[in-house]
Amino acid sequence: MKLFTYRGQRVRIIHRKIKGITWLILWFPFLFAISIYTYTHLEELKIYPLPQAYFIGAVFFSSSILAWFINHLCYEKLLFFQKMNSLRILSRFLLENNLYLSKKIKRENKISEKIDLPQVYLKQSPYKIEISFILEGNKFQDRFLNLGSTLEVMFNGDFRNKTFDKRFIKYEIAINRIDSRISIDNVIVKGSKLQLMKDVTWDFIEEPHLLIGGGTGGGKTVVLMTIIYALAKIGFIDICDPKNSDLAGLKKIAVFHNRVFTSKEDIINCFKENVEFMEMRYKLMSSSPKFQAGKNFKHYDMKPKFILVDEWAALMAKIDRDYSQQAELMEYLSQLVLEGRQAGVFIIFAMQRPDGEFIKTALRDNFMKRLSVGHLESTGYDMMFGDANKTKEFKKLDEINGVRVKGRGYIANNGDLAGEFFSPYVPLDQGFSFYEAYSQIPVIEFEGEEFSAFEEFQSQTKTKKETQKSDMELETTNRTLKGFSDEHNLKMATLRKIIYLLEEEGMTFERSDSAILVEPFQEKLLLEILSQFDEDGRKSYPKAVEAIINHHGLGQGQGQA
Repeated sequence: MKLFTYRGQRVRIIHRKIKGITWLILWFPFLFAISIYTYTHLEELKIYPLPQAYFIGAVFFSSSILAWFINHLCYEKLLFFQKMNSLRILSRFLLENNLYLSKKIKRENKISEKIDLPQVYLKQSPYKIEISFILEGNKFQDRFLNLGSTLEVMFNGDFRNKTFDKRFIKYEIAINRIDSRISIDNVIVKGSKLQLMKDVTWDFIEEPHLLIGGGTGGGKTVVLMTIIYALAKIGFIDICDPKNSDLAGLKKIAVFHNRVFTSKEDIINCFKENVEFMEMRYKLMSSSPKFQAGKNFKHYDMKPKFILVDEWAALMAKIDRDYSQQAELMEYLSQLVLEGRQAGVFIIFAMQRPDGEFIKTALRDNFMKRLSVGHLESTGYDMMFGDANKTKEFKKLDEINGVRVKGRGYIANNGDLAGEFFSPYVPLDQGFSFYEAYSQIPVIEFEGEEFSAFEEFQSQTKTKKETQKSDMELETTNRTLKGFSDEHNLKMATLRKIIYLLEEEGMTFERSDSAILVEPFQEKLLLEILSQFDEDGRKSYPKAVEAIINHHGLGQGQGQA
């Protein structure tokens, strides 16, 4: 049985003047030194008062200013002094709102008033304030029960929670939110907790499935790519980008090889495969010698699997009129959302706003972590954070201390009050590249029977070395069109035009990523065509191509030497 609960430091009347008291304390050494100097030079002062008096006065005045500056700096930078200031604010609040008890005392024919503040306690850390108010049926009880929004404004923070603890009501206020911001290097996963701010994490086991909202230009894509950067190091990620935009380019990176999907058919198949994967995991877990009821995937040394969809509404729009595909996709999604947690399969959705038109409210309620960046309309916030935040004022704040801030928003667990959020800082203006950072992430091999659901991936993984060997052999005989053009000082646009004409005649050109590869024979043909074009008076590339093709006896389908 717990006999004592520490609730922090009690608010006293003296705290209302604490700034002046600390200033005097800091000034006291100077005053003491001035007093000592005056005492030791007293006889000299009597004889020559003016020069010494000017000196002492200047020291007196300047030391008071210095003590005031040090005092101000301490209240800005040091936690102890910040706590004292919070006590000062609370003391003044109680006194100015008549939240105190008083009684008159008669002494020597004089009547004085004694003021007693109710039991109010404060506990403060760098990013959180906890304030406990006594209840016990006192005359202030009703007023103490509804102070959340008032305290939020008082401390320039976010009211996060209200709890009852025996005889007290406790309010939690998040403060110094911008100071809690972290850089992308600090976005790491410890256990099952993804660090998003110094005091904010996403525990994907305890709070399965993440819903991200944000309008255009709010920083949603950067947040997504930051989360991907951290999760790809500890698990597997399938990326679905129905818009075929920013995330689609990740398919060229090794860690996401064959894990990026853009077409509606591929995305539906991705969800289908992950359902099969989840079911196979459950079978392996139940038949494992380590089986224990209630244990999740971590107990069986399995790695988490994440399915990320950037703009779910865009995907639903693609299959708007195909009701069979809609039904199939929603079935897979429902299975993963409702059953995925224990098997280690988690969903991350990014949407401009989680409209019930695109995702059912009952299904949306199973996304236990909610995050928004940028500014949403009131209906958007209602959809994101639910009824618990109906009365919350979501502030639009684009600048802090005159500096424009991107990536600001709100975060909450489903059903809880939302708090201010600042996405991790990514130094894109200093040359940081997500693609370069992703390329440094080691590829985690798919191990275990459950991964047989991804046979295509496995087969391609097995032939990875052979593919790399083939590419190396290809590079010994072929080179890029850019390299050829640089050597001969030719225009790329002209060469591409000629290649297009040659491909119409049946010649094929190898391609690696986005580069066109040319063989020695093809290089010879290109040079001959350019020479023929000059001889014909630079009139027609098609005629020059036709002449060279006929000269070498190359017809349709015979272009590859």
